[in-house]
Amino acid sequence: MKKRFNFITHSLFYLLFSTLLIGCNSQTVSDVNSNADSVDQAVDQEQDEVKTLRLGWPTDAGFPSPFAFNTSGPAGFLRVSYLYDTLTWKNEQGVVPWLAKNWEISDDGLTYTVHLNEGVNWHDGEPLTASDVEFTIRYLSQHAFLWGDISMINAVEVKDEATVVFHLDKPYSPFVEEVMGIVPIIPEHIWSNVEDPKSFREDGAVVGTGPYILKSYNQESGQYLFQANANYFKGKPEVDEISYIMVGNRALALKNNDIDAIWTNNYHDMQELKNVGFQVMESDPHGSIVRVVFNMENDFLGKKELRQAIAYALDRATIADRVLGGNGVVGSAGIIPPGSPWYNPNTKQYDFDLDNAMKMLDKLGYVDRNQDGIRETSGGESLEFNLMVSTDERDAQLIQDMLKQAGIKVNIHKVDIATFTASMSESNYDMAITSHIGVSGDPDFLRRWFMGTEYNAKASRGSVLENEQFKSLAEKQLMIADFDQRKEVVDQLQDVLAEEVPTLVIYHRPFYWMYDEEYFNGWFNTWGGIANGITSWENKAAFLPNEE
Repeated sequence: MKKRFNFITHSLFYLLFSTLLIGCNSQTVSDVNSNADSVDQAVDQEQDEVKTLRLGWPTDAGFPSPFAFNTSGPAGFLRVSYLYDTLTWKNEQGVVPWLAKNWEISDDGLTYTVHLNEGVNWHDGEPLTASDVEFTIRYLSQHAFLWGDISMINAVEVKDEATVVFHLDKPYSPFVEEVMGIVPIIPEHIWSNVEDPKSFREDGAVVGTGPYILKSYNQESGQYLFQANANYFKGKPEVDEISYIMVGNRALALKNNDIDAIWTNNYHDMQELKNVGFQVMESDPHGSIVRVVFNMENDFLGKKELRQAIAYALDRATIADRVLGGNGVVGSAGIIPPGSPWYNPNTKQYDFDLDNAMKMLDKLGYVDRNQDGIRETSGGESLEFNLMVSTDERDAQLIQDMLKQAGIKVNIHKVDIATFTASMSESNYDMAITSHIGVSGDPDFLRRWFMGTEYNAKASRGSVLENEQFKSLAEKQLMIADFDQRKEVVDQLQDVLAEEVPTLVIYHRPFYWMYDEEYFNGWFNTWGGIANGITSWENKAAFLPNEE
């Protein structure tokens, strides 16, 4: 892809931003690299042209070290990715080599021999070696990296300064994407003496090999300032500075020229900004999901026939249209979204069919025996459930109304996020609505979700699926390296999920990237989402020189 870089200098903004950060001392990091210009020098050179991108985010993403960033959303991981590199990465076309120059995989899928790029240095000037890679895995086995899983690695062997060998205890087909492409490599000479990585806040905590150096961070204001690494092994980034500003109304901030690009999932905001001249890029595929989770330990909801009847009773297209205002994609019963290369178009679906839902409920013996509009069991117990939500209630209200038409009573139970998370982990709910990203990447997330091994707290919400066929297929797909052969098994996994309905995807939310191309026009949709399916355009590859 040919990138076009158009910039307008934000000298005054840069001056004010730097001055603000220097006056704050709470969780602030500055001048973490000896090659970075000091704030005083920046003030003296305020008239110089600085290619700065100002990006808005609604919340602070935490201290950007691999162990201290906020894992409740993707922002923290993305900030870390500017500073730290992984062995592979993704661009708009797929997985590409990054710190790794190339690699070989043994026929049995148990050994990955990785050859590192030469001439890669840490921000402090020390060279990257294979020992750093070995140390990273050894250190993470004692101090977990919360955005990835390395449990399949049995041992790491250093062959020479530029060659490292991973030995797995069992084949793991998404290793190149899900491990090599997610786990940040950390410098042994800094972290080897750090006993508590989560609280480590010294300058070395943000020394990586990445394309940017952390100039400043302030926890209270949620502001970050990243400066281009002039010695980056893939070339100095075309964007000199990336600043993050915590703003509430991002659409208004963009219109007022306070920031240069925003993401939104609000269709009306997108249309309004588009109408006044901003460019729009829509997520492809739609990796954001809104779904109902069923507690299969519930005496009623443990019956798949009832879950199926509920699926038929919900007009999900109408829910998506009313909540989103347009462009929503009704979810597949197999969970993987349309547009993903892993999507199975032949999986059983539950198109809205109230008559069929009523017949299924009748067959289950749930009948309105006292003519109050709510179905009861033969013992007189009402078909009534609590639907737990933690944010927007519009989905829940529509679900409540639609299930009432089928004779099912739904009570909306709104709680704060801490209560929601605790209730889900303790199975203290009937049904719940959750929304998150991460379904556009490798399909192994299906195994992790329903076998209780998911490391993403938001995505892991729900019950373990006690189904032997699912477990067998989930383990089988990990052993298959060939895409077509593996997809056949993943297709079957989707068929099982569509039959069992442990969760029902209401819709996929499109995300929109709104920007002014006069500032920067190098954005792209990342193939399968950044890392493990992050729907975002803040891919560090977008800021780098074109590779010939």
